[in-house]
Amino acid sequence: MGKWIKIFGGLVVVLVGVVVAGVAILSSMDFKEYKGLIAEQAKSATGRDLQIAGDLNLEISLNPAIAVDGVTFANADWGSKPAMLTVERFAAEVALIPLLSGQVVVNRLLVEGVDLLAETNKDGVGNWEFSAGEKAPASESGGGGALPSIDKVVMRDIKVTYKDGVTGEEHRVALDEMTAAAGSIDTPVVIAAKGSLNEKIFEVFGKLGSVAQITSADGVYPVNIEAETLGVVTSYIGTLGTPGGNVSAEGQLKVAIASLKTTLSEAAALVPALEDVPEIKADKIDLSAQVSFDGKTASLGGMTLLAGKTDLAGNVKAILGGRPNIEASLTSNLIDLDELLPASEEKAAPAPATKPADGRVFPNDPLPLDGLKAVDAKLSFDGKKIIVQGNQIEDASVRLTLKGGNLQVSTLSALVTGTQVSGSVGLNGAAAVPGLVAKLSAAGLDYGELLKQRGMTDIAKGKLDANVDINGAGGSVRAIMASLNGGLFVKTENGRIDSSALNIVSSDVMSVFPGFNSKDDKTLKCAVINFDIKDGIASAKSIVVETGGLSAIGVGTADLREEKLNLLIDPRAKQASLASAAIVPVAITGTFLTPEWSLDKGALLANTAGTVAKGAAAVATMGLSLLVESVAKRAVGTVDKTDYCTPALAGKKVVPGQVAEVKTDDTSGSSQPAPQEKKQETGADAVVDSVPKGLKSLFGN
Repeated sequence: MGKWIKIFGGLVVVLVGVVVAGVAILSSMDFKEYKGLIAEQAKSATGRDLQIAGDLNLEISLNPAIAVDGVTFANADWGSKPAMLTVERFAAEVALIPLLSGQVVVNRLLVEGVDLLAETNKDGVGNWEFSAGEKAPASESGGGGALPSIDKVVMRDIKVTYKDGVTGEEHRVALDEMTAAAGSIDTPVVIAAKGSLNEKIFEVFGKLGSVAQITSADGVYPVNIEAETLGVVTSYIGTLGTPGGNVSAEGQLKVAIASLKTTLSEAAALVPALEDVPEIKADKIDLSAQVSFDGKTASLGGMTLLAGKTDLAGNVKAILGGRPNIEASLTSNLIDLDELLPASEEKAAPAPATKPADGRVFPNDPLPLDGLKAVDAKLSFDGKKIIVQGNQIEDASVRLTLKGGNLQVSTLSALVTGTQVSGSVGLNGAAAVPGLVAKLSAAGLDYGELLKQRGMTDIAKGKLDANVDINGAGGSVRAIMASLNGGLFVKTENGRIDSSALNIVSSDVMSVFPGFNSKDDKTLKCAVINFDIKDGIASAKSIVVETGGLSAIGVGTADLREEKLNLLIDPRAKQASLASAAIVPVAITGTFLTPEWSLDKGALLANTAGTVAKGAAAVATMGLSLLVESVAKRAVGTVDKTDYCTPALAGKKVVPGQVAEVKTDDTSGSSQPAPQEKKQETGADAVVDSVPKGLKSLFGN
């Protein structure tokens, strides 16, 4: 036993002697002599000058330390300033004992006073790029050594500036202090950093996996990190890595914005385009989701988004590569679009809209259908309440698919003021000639409540049914409308309406007739608009509005191909007490862009059912060739008691009925004296002269 003790003691003496000798040798070396060699090697590798203004210092102890001061690395010859990099001080403290076993353990690494300029020239070439002749030859070594273990890294006063020579943009990152500490190569790295981006302060702190995990080619390492900048707090707890060479992430992501207005204002210093982002009322934003990414598929699971009063929850998945495929299943308790969308700017005197040069309403520009082919999608959405322009939409449901440019909304339903609105829409942009199919229906829609929500009260009350079933094909809106087929059917009955809203002339004109008071006529028995559409021609199957005392019947067509109107609206008195009022037919001609309203003289000539049809034929030929014999002959003293509501509400074609002349004693209960007849003629003349004025007032001309 004593022999082995002597042998072991001798080995210790030898090792100590070696260490002492090594320390003596290192202490006697002048490391200043290596400054030139280091600069020469840097020049050979990069073609740039490297200067070390300070000394290379080595402190010998059980924890040897090496330090270098005043390092400058030259910029490219086209650079904006001579130096690309300057370092005030670099120091590393190495544990000596682990070196005896070939392990490099850095107790502390210090980098201080760094000023790095990264820039590109006008051709987009970076100053970090070296020409082929400047690059160092590839190492012929068979492999690298073991990674050093760094217990703690400290960086202070780090400045990085990026200049884009193409756009002229400049960004600055300043790192006041950053520390990264780990007990060994196999223990987690704790990091903390504080600095600024273009003078906007940021902070980052948290914990990462070990150095061994992070540097492993196929490693996946844990992450628990939080960052704050521009008023945005972001946290991520999960894993990151590159298994199989693909970036991988799996964890919980949270993003909180205390004030979107403040964040956008500060971010505009980094991205000037954000200055034009309009302000919205929803200021506080919170997002939470389980993030997953495997290099091909990204997903947000269990997502919750709160933006002001709006909430959204669900799952979103995107398959990347080639044409992206997005699937989303979302639900919401409330979406307040009035809070989310930018507030409209009120203008004191809005400029008049510029009319299209070709005089057409439907644009002929090709539809942007290529956008439908950019992505495939499948969307499911159910929302309890949506607020838009003060109106409330409840129980909204949408089912949408988009594949290869074919967009199909198979389900579109909602409760609007308590009424179920449903339908489906399809736009096939994949076909040689794109096709549109739309079916929409509403039963019992409370239009009085809709008007009330828009701040318009006492105009009308009631409920309506509507059905739209159309299809067309073409590469533009104009082409689709020109080929349109289908029908439009809107009806309401037993409502209430301020009949002055139906006057085709101004109220001051109507007031010249004795016994007529539109305020007494508020019962809306029915209103029907029923058009059959074939090959772009919309023919009026029925246009009927009937109140307690008045009826209005319309005939004619709307040419969607040429955008021309050929309609005749014939108002008629139903009661003898209103027969003295001058109610005259109106022809609506012209184009969709510039419609024209005028008295239809042809309908003033007779009391037969064919009058309206005859007048419409005159309109259709764009000529009013029929002559007026007496305006008062048709305008006063006639009634029409035909029931137009029953056939119109049943969807049948409406034929104008006959008008009956009312005797003088039927109108007032006794014979009218000659002066009264003179007064009536004066009233009729006043109507004929004033109708154009009333029409212009009604239609805003």
